[in-house]
Parts: sequence; structure tokens; C-alpha cells
Amino acid sequence: MKTIKPVSLLIILVLLTTLSWQMSSAQTQPDIQLDTVEIYILPEFNQPNVFMIYEITLDESLQLPQDLIFEIPADAEVIRVINYTSDDRPLEINYQVSRIGNWKDLLITASTRRIHVEFQDPNLVRQGNQRQFEVQWVSLYPVSSLSITVRQPLGASAIISNPPLDEIEVQEEDVRYYSADLGAIPAGELVTFSLEYTKAPGDITFPALPVEPAVPIDTAIASGTPSQAMVVLWLLVVIVAIIVVIGLYYWWFKAQVSNESERLLQGVGILNPEKQYYFCHECGMRTKLGDRFCSNCGSELHKPTQFESISVEK
Repeated sequence: MKTIKPVSLLIILVLLTTLSWQMSSAQTQPDIQLDTVEIYILPEFNQPNVFMIYEITLDESLQLPQDLIFEIPADAEVIRVINYTSDDRPLEINYQVSRIGNWKDLLITASTRRIHVEFQDPNLVRQGNQRQFEVQWVSLYPVSSLSITVRQPLGASAIISNPPLDEIEVQEEDVRYYSADLGAIPAGELVTFSLEYTKAPGDITFPALPVEPAVPIDTAIASGTPSQAMVVLWLLVVIVAIIVVIGLYYWWFKAQVSNESERLLQGVGILNPEKQYYFCHECGMRTKLGDRFCSNCGSELHKPTQFESISVEK
């Protein structure tokens, strides 16, 4: 008779303890029920793919906060996940994504009962003017009410869907919305929705938000023709600029002439001292260089300072 080794016995005890803890945890975990799930499909909204929105409301009986897992397509790009408070205040929440086969598990911790998920789905098929798209929804939790709403792309026509959609709303710019109510969906059931439409290649995608100018646009300027006020303003600017340039040139030219005259006078005094003559302040007789007294009247001569003009008294 073989005996069980202590190591093997220890492993068996650990496995039994883990299994019993998981069973106990599964029994005590509350049932998660989704009250409403609204799937919004916006083909070619602000990208050449499909913009998807999940609006999820949790059942009132569920305790919060609560860890939840939602399935999205494996190649989808999550944009953001939001919890909305009772007063409609958005709270950005963290999330984790892990790929499993054709799906991505989006793991979040909900702190309120309203959950908003946005992602881009690149699986829009284009063949000439034809567009095809398929949405699949599978939930780990039962849903009391599941609905699908589609926003008609700009320039789209011949829209075909399965299940069929009913037009529910027409907004500005002739934007149409279509919806279908699929009712209650049990946990684990796969729901498939297909959409086909025709769209001319020249039609641009409809922007996510309308672009408005920050200030009113002058129609004359926008059309390429300047207004009269702008023409007059520019003419005044040009005239003032010309006057300033002329004034600066005149000031510079006058300074240059003055400096040149001063240099000439200084050159005469230094190089030609014999030309530095002056007159007697009494009789007006011209004197010679070096004279201290007038040769005519005998008055003492007053020598002027350099380059000082001398007035003659008669």
C-alpha cells in the first residue's frame, strides 16, 4: 500500500482550499443586471469608419462600486469611458483592455449607474458607392432592454438594415436618426445587426461638431475684395511711412552738411593761419596777424574766439 507524501498532501489541501473559496465567492457575488443598453451607430461621422457609443444603465439593485466587463470588437479603438452622476456630470474613469479572440474585454469599475463608452470600429466595408457594416453585441450580463440607433451619413441613400429600423427624428441639416428596439436579451446571447447604404464618393463626411467663426466675418474680406475702410487705412499707413522716411533722410542730410562745413572751417584755421584776420572794434581798420593794437587808432585789439563772427561798428 502506497503512502501519500507530505508534499503531495500539501498541494491537495491548497487546491481544495482554493476551490472552496472560489465556490463561496461565486455564491456570494451579486447577480449583475443591465437595465438598459442603447447602442448608437454613426457611420462616417468624423472618421472614415464607424463611431460607436454604448449608453448603459445598471439595475437599481446593484451595489456600487462594481467591476464590470463589456465586449467590444478586437480591432476597435477605445476613445473614452465615462460615468455620469445623477446630475449628469461626467466622470472620466480608468479602464483596462485585453484581447481574447475576436473580442476585447473592456474592464471598468463603475461608481455610478450610467456608463458611457465611445470607440471607433474600423470594420466598415467599401465597394465603390456601397457601404456595409455589421454590429455584434454579446453581454456577460442579462439586459432588460436593448435598442439600436443609427445616424444616417451625409449623402447616404438606399439604407437597408436587419432588423429593420424606424425613423425617429430629423435634426438640423436634414440629419436623420433611425432606431430599433430589440427588447430583453439574456446573458451570453449574440445579437447581430447589419447595415447597408449607398454613398457617392464626392460626398464628404459629416463633421462631429459644426465649425463656427469666433467673430462675425466681413463678407467683403471673405470674398477677396477689401472694404473701403481697409483701403483708406492702408493708404494712410503708406503715407505716414513715406513722411517718416523723408524726415529721417532730411535730418541725416542736414547733419552731414553741417559736419562737412565745420570740418572745412577747421581746416581753414589750421592749414591757413594767415587767413585768420579780424577788424578793430573802434575804427574798423583791418589788422594783421599778431597785432595787439590798431595801427590806425591805437586801440587795444580784442581778439575773438575761434570761428566767432566779428561785428563792425561804424
